[in-house]
Amino acid sequence: MKKILILGITVVALAACTDVKVPFLSSTKTESSSSTSAPVFANLKEQLNGREFIIVTDGYNKKTSIGFQGDRVYGFSGINRYFGDYQVSGGKLVFGEFGLTRMAGSEKEMTQELQFLDLLKKNKSVTLSGNTLTLISNEGIELIFKDSKAVSTETK
Repeated sequence: MKKILILGITVVALAACTDVKVPFLSSTKTESSSSTSAPVFANLKEQLNGREFIIVTDGYNKKTSIGFQGDRVYGFSGINRYFGDYQVSGGKLVFGEFGLTRMAGSEKEMTQELQFLDLLKKNKSVTLSGNTLTLISNEGIELIFKDSKAVSTETK
């Protein structure tokens, strides 16, 4: 048993140190699918970079926002500010864990804020059309945002 374990560790170590593909350690499916879709997703990330969007979907604090800077996401979730990492993958935004400030509000506001953050995490698709960013959750709920610069020019 020890010999098999040592042999397995040796194979993994050698494969990690070389460019040789070991068939049972590499997956050609993920390599080919990611190479064909990467430019589309990278383009979306470039289009989002440096932009901040304000929610226009009814039922949320009108200052609720989402912004993007590099690999970072940030915004206002109704009571608190949130921040974290994100990626674009498979036609959706994949968020890491959010950090939050610790302000308190009414029970209704707190529930609304948690629902908003949960919908961000559960998005199944994202579209950016001009100044409108739309996230659709797994449940089919749409969060629609407008570019904050476009919103500020509309109100003037």
